[in-house]
Amino acid sequence: MKVHQLLSGVGPVDAVTNQARAYRRLFGTWGWGGGDHAVHVDPRAGRDFSPLARLDPGPGDVLLFHYSAYAPRLAEQLGRPQRKLLVSHNITPARWFWEYEPMTAVQCTIGREQLPVFATGVDLAAGVSAYNVAELEAAGARDTAVIPILFDGSRLGAPGPAAPPGPPTVLCVGRLAPHKRHDLLIRAFALYRRERAPDARLVIVGEPLTPLFADAVRGLAERLAPGSVTFESMLSAEALGDRWRSAHVFLCLSEHEGFCIPLLEAFHFGVPVVARAAGGVPEVAGDAALLLDAEADLPTAAEALHLAASDGELRGELRRRGARRLETFAFDRSAARLREAVERVAGPQS
Repeated sequence: MKVHQLLSGVGPVDAVTNQARAYRRLFGTWGWGGGDHAVHVDPRAGRDFSPLARLDPGPGDVLLFHYSAYAPRLAEQLGRPQRKLLVSHNITPARWFWEYEPMTAVQCTIGREQLPVFATGVDLAAGVSAYNVAELEAAGARDTAVIPILFDGSRLGAPGPAAPPGPPTVLCVGRLAPHKRHDLLIRAFALYRRERAPDARLVIVGEPLTPLFADAVRGLAERLAPGSVTFESMLSAEALGDRWRSAHVFLCLSEHEGFCIPLLEAFHFGVPVVARAAGGVPEVAGDAALLLDAEADLPTAAEALHLAASDGELRGELRRRGARRLETFAFDRSAARLREAVERVAGPQS
């Protein structure tokens, strides 16, 4: 069997790119061939991907679309006669991007408007979460499945101590983008630091949407919590693992998440989680996090940080629950869901 992956774009630290690479490694172990193609290929992404123009599938091949952004030439591939599988990673609504990156806002708007075209133009429409699948079904998908994110925590290294040394360290991992609400995160941290832990530190790891947005977030941090917030990006797996091992709490106040991979990273390292119950977060977190209502105020978030950082019994319970939750997203389980979906689309092979 040959499975060709089609993406709108690939980059060096892009989560969808990493998933496509993980898919390809599995396809190789299963004896499946095929190639990986994208409309836009960032030179920093290496040589694993070819331009979409080079796609030349055979009659019995499968086309696997990773849908995460609008790309004008991707929809054209739906007209090919091959069997097709869609994996939706979710497209963020545009309202968060207009102020800082209008072109991204336009792409998100068109991408979400085109979701019905993709949902109805493939043989099987899958999402990385049930939250994403619900969007696909609302867009008209007739046959759906959930293929959870392929997560392998071992690439980041082994967990550290249950109670890391040093002052309380709050960690946020994820793209530095408006919908992640780093502004609220910094305000909640500043309140926590002022009222509960004056020596607390905040580490924000993520590639910024634009320099303009990065400057705005850095400026807010310097005004509200001067000298206590560190920004990092483009970390190696080893360095990211070090940040997790030194963290006392993972905080996520994002307003839109299709899945939220850092939740699994936190569970792997036994780091207590405080997160907004938005999008796919409750589905992934289960009972292993302190989940805040969408309308939770900053004092509530700050107090949750304090409890997660200082209550040893609570930390131990969250650590145990996180380990159990991680079993739900075990790599082999997700891999089996992927293989089942591809074989379902491909049908009997001669």
